[in-house]
Amino acid sequence: MYKKKKQREISKIKRKSLKIKYLNSHTQDLIKQQLTRMSSFKNSKVVATFISIQTEISMELINNYLICTDKTICLPVITNNYDHLIFRNFDKNTNFVKGKFGVLEPDNNSLSILPDFVLTPCLAFDELGNRMGYGGGYYDKTFARFKKDNHNFISVAVAYDEQKIDNVVNSDYDQKIDYILTEKQIYRTL
Repeated sequence: MYKKKKQREISKIKRKSLKIKYLNSHTQDLIKQQLTRMSSFKNSKVVATFISIQTEISMELINNYLICTDKTICLPVITNNYDHLIFRNFDKNTNFVKGKFGVLEPDNNSLSILPDFVLTPCLAFDELGNRMGYGGGYYDKTFARFKKDNHNFISVAVAYDEQKIDNVVNSDYDQKIDYILTEKQIYRTL
């Protein structure tokens, strides 16, 4: 557990420097271009995205693009009743509230839906599909629940290419990611 905690701390520092490095670049546009090339994205009907916090790669341009597609878009919500995420509809008319950890979430009036394509933030990733998050395990528990319920979905971590490391320390409950989407390439880990 210590190794994972240390790796998380190092990854946070690295991502902060990357956020500054790519602040004025066209990284979001490059990631959007990569996303639109993915056949699993093209075939999806309900796409879960996220609103960036702290030093996460900015999703503003990508989210604006997603809202303009013919897909249903949703955002993750953490409720006190569950240890996994639920997803609520997201469009240009969505009203937001601050959720757990101060993250903006669609309010309770937004419809709950199940995504078939899930974009996730990450601190670090490896080419085997291991993703490091903040340590709450919400995405891992959600993906495990989807699998248990036989819900078909594709998971995609969104990151700067420089967030790739040789080996993400993981534990038994960590769920592998199907793809990692960066400004340089798409890593397929299926």
